[in-house]
Amino acid sequence: MSIDAKTMAFYDREASTYIPAIEPDYPLEKVKGFAARLPAAGAVLDLGCGGGWASAAFRELGFDVTAMDASSAMISAVEALGGIKTICAGFEEIEAVDSFDGIWASFCLQHTARKNLPEVLRRIARALRKSGWLYIGIHMGDETLRDNLDRLYEHYQEDELRNLLADCGIKVISVTHGESTGYDGRPIEHMEIEARKIA
Repeated sequence: MSIDAKTMAFYDREASTYIPAIEPDYPLEKVKGFAARLPAAGAVLDLGCGGGWASAAFRELGFDVTAMDASSAMISAVEALGGIKTICAGFEEIEAVDSFDGIWASFCLQHTARKNLPEVLRRIARALRKSGWLYIGIHMGDETLRDNLDRLYEHYQEDELRNLLADCGIKVISVTHGESTGYDGRPIEHMEIEARKIA
């Protein structure tokens, strides 16, 4: 398995522009809603953390936060925020075991090659503690594409993700569907999943 080089090149090159451009869209209420499911001061992994907006929100809510991203530029931005542990690595390199009460994966797993996602989800499940919670935001559809910024996108249908998560011992609790516009200007259908590791 490997990180998509063109996708990472975009985030490393454009981090200083990308981070402030998407800041107004940060769904802080969704972070707070997810956080309410977790034990106070619990451990949270912000997977595909980008510039660290969710990491900072979880930190302010009193959680022990680890931020993980394959882009060194994004990790540098998170380190500048202070008070957040960081890991610069791809999703296929998650090594933690029974370490997190919650994992927040906001619109990042779609950059993982489809053939690699089952293994990534197994690693996520392994990293969650018993009855731990998982949030996934992801684009919907069936296609594999590169946007006009050369980023890889894999799209998924709800049933497909439900089955992949179930194979890892993770039960979907809720799913919401929505529409938005991507950073590249492309209209997007997406879904947001809250799921829990089966005890």
